[in-house]
Amino acid sequence: MKQYLPFSSLVEQATSLEEMSKKRQKIEKPQVSLEQASKINRILTTYKGQELTMKIYLDGAIYDYSGKIKVYPSKKTFRIRTFEIPLRNIIDIDSPFDFFDTY
Repeated sequence: MKQYLPFSSLVEQATSLEEMSKKRQKIEKPQVSLEQASKINRILTTYKGQELTMKIYLDGAIYDYSGKIKVYPSKKTFRIRTFEIPLRNIIDIDSPFDFFDTY
């Protein structure tokens, strides 16, 4: 009677269907313009623990994050809670503080 069970009700199919769904939803990493890269660089070089709002690309998806981060320039990474993420994964970044007054 297994052949007449509804779609995805078979235990054997659950993991493969979930993997297929995740693969279908993945997107390519968007290109960061020179203007955006310059803005990200200025904000991170003058960053002193303020709240930031950023878009991060990880494993085929874009995530929004608001909060404080810890930047490690020597490793070219930053830390959000317990996750260490490469700086190259930042797509866009905003800050409530105006960093452009100094330039």
